[in-house]
Amino acid sequence: EFTPRHFSFNSPYGACKTCLGLGTKPFFDPDLIVPDKKKSISGGAVTAWRRGGRRLIIYYKMLLRGLAKHYNIDLETPFKDLPEKVQKELLHGSSNEIEFTYWRKGAWRKMSKKFEGVVPNLQRLHDETDSEFTKKRLLQYMSRRPCADCKGARLKPEALACTIADKSIV
Repeated sequence: EFTPRHFSFNSPYGACKTCLGLGTKPFFDPDLIVPDKKKSISGGAVTAWRRGGRRLIIYYKMLLRGLAKHYNIDLETPFKDLPEKVQKELLHGSSNEIEFTYWRKGAWRKMSKKFEGVVPNLQRLHDETDSEFTKKRLLQYMSRRPCADCKGARLKPEALACTIADKSIV
């Protein structure tokens, strides 16, 4: 039986479980990750991968070199001039394995794996970190969109299904 708390997004009984009653969900926005499409990859087009410790930046550069070698592209090419497939795989990951080479313990080594992509990498980092500093830093690459489940109405589907004279509570 419904009670008034079922129609309040401030109550756990009424709030949408996906967005927790906020009506929007944060997502990593490609336009914030690559804000200047005129920059090349080596010139810092992917701003989210230009920060971090020295080892992390070296790791990201290794991934970008491997992706560029796999698709036979120049890292000096402006992001906007890269083929659409390369832009998509850079941001969202590859479906096939790519060979990466790196320097370790005085020798070049190789590994093959699927390229994770910048957006999935940032999402994983955001989900796995306990550091508030890291989460705050990652917020600058996020935007908000209406919740897919409640369409921004902030309530559970059960509450949204209730109508009075063919009008929903929203």
